[in-house]
Amino acid sequence: MTISATKGELGLRERKRRQTRASLVSTARRLTLDHGLSGFTVEQLCDEVGISRRTFFNYFPSKEDAVLGSSDEGLPEQLLSDFVASGRGDSPRPLLDALATLFAEFGNRIGISREEYETMSAVLHREPQLLARMFAKAESKSQLLTDLITTREGLPPGHPTARVAVHVFGELFRRSLDEFFAEGNDLSYAEVFRRNLDALHSLFTSSAPQVLSDRPSQNQEPA
Repeated sequence: MTISATKGELGLRERKRRQTRASLVSTARRLTLDHGLSGFTVEQLCDEVGISRRTFFNYFPSKEDAVLGSSDEGLPEQLLSDFVASGRGDSPRPLLDALATLFAEFGNRIGISREEYETMSAVLHREPQLLARMFAKAESKSQLLTDLITTREGLPPGHPTARVAVHVFGELFRRSLDEFFAEGNDLSYAEVFRRNLDALHSLFTSSAPQVLSDRPSQNQEPA
């Protein structure tokens, strides 16, 4: 077998693996919307997709993970390495700038369609208990980012800066996803994310906005 043939075979296997995984996820979500999470079994899901139960568990540890499309894959190592390295050297990059680049790239790599995003939103609306499972899986990644920021900035363990940074950027990330997949949006995810980051930044760099009230102030005579 030639090297090129081997690469081609591996490419075909990988494409087939991804197709099977995508079919499991889309079918699991459809069945959840049609029947509820408790309204179908792993065996029924496998029959719909045309695979064995044993094959199913090569992709997901549970039915819930299939619905969420959960993956055991970690965050991209090269992105994380570049993030940490950007804080070193003679001209370290500011933390906020580095985080902006990192989270914008996370969004660019999501690789799902608006339809898939809307379907997942509908699934979570029908089965809100899945949110807890989704957040629990995200917690390990949040902790990893917190540790990386702590290391990059040379902060003592437990310093609030790293934890707050991950929380704020995580919320911006999720909010930007909603806007990115909204009807009529023609901006890239990175553009949406940076627009929201600019809005946040303006809150801390400009004077506080004047708050108008229907009630007269204590020093103001009523008309």
